[in-house]
Amino acid sequence: MSSSMDDQDDFGLESMLQEPADFRPPPPEGRIETFERKCAAAGATSIRVSLLGSHPLWGHHLWNAAKEFANYLDKNPELVANKSVLELGAAGALPSLVAALNGAHRVVITDYPDPDLLANIRRNVELNMPERLADGSVTVAGYRWGSEIERIAALSGTSPGTFDVLILCDLVFNHTEHLKLLESVCRLMSKPNGVAFVFFTHHRPWLAEKDMEFITRAHDEMDLDVTRVAEIHTGVMFPEDPGDEQVRGTVHGFRFSHKTDPADS
Repeated sequence: MSSSMDDQDDFGLESMLQEPADFRPPPPEGRIETFERKCAAAGATSIRVSLLGSHPLWGHHLWNAAKEFANYLDKNPELVANKSVLELGAAGALPSLVAALNGAHRVVITDYPDPDLLANIRRNVELNMPERLADGSVTVAGYRWGSEIERIAALSGTSPGTFDVLILCDLVFNHTEHLKLLESVCRLMSKPNGVAFVFFTHHRPWLAEKDMEFITRAHDEMDLDVTRVAEIHTGVMFPEDPGDEQVRGTVHGFRFSHKTDPADS
């Protein structure tokens, strides 16, 4: 991404839906980045993350939000230990890998059902924990937000078909998909104790208010409890992009949960 993270809201989703896959050129050669864990409680101290050479849905970056949420999980491994975890829009799937290393009993990693994206996610699981892919405790699946809820719910391995922890890293800049994404969160997050973690950066400062609509809609329209859990200055990912560098270089983290029914108290 040079300064190409522009004002367009669908970020290539519309063109991917319309353009036959046979006409898409092969992606440039990918690369592997190594993520060094700062306080790994167990398992590997470094994680190898395969990334595509490029992708119209921005799945070819290891986002700062994903790195910071991975650090957050390593500082708080109890959040996922013995829990079922679902990641939406996973790209390189670093947070899911850390969740699995920190003892999540089931991890379902999803992204848009594009063969290149899904094959790369499977490669990342194979690079770091092939045994979890083999025994089925880590699953990779294509998923369009807001649709096929029952199919994804069935992967949770629980009778309600919901997950204890949902992970959303750097997804809110896709403004046209906010409602579908929130519907997925509400229906796939277990009640009453499920949580969703939403970490992101305002990559386009002039659209920060539109990014934040995801947070306000979660509270106002979906009736979720919303708590800020992190605000971390990391520095910018894309120095050539326009806008305030302090804004572009800060990761924000929020925790969503279902509101407690007084009758359950």
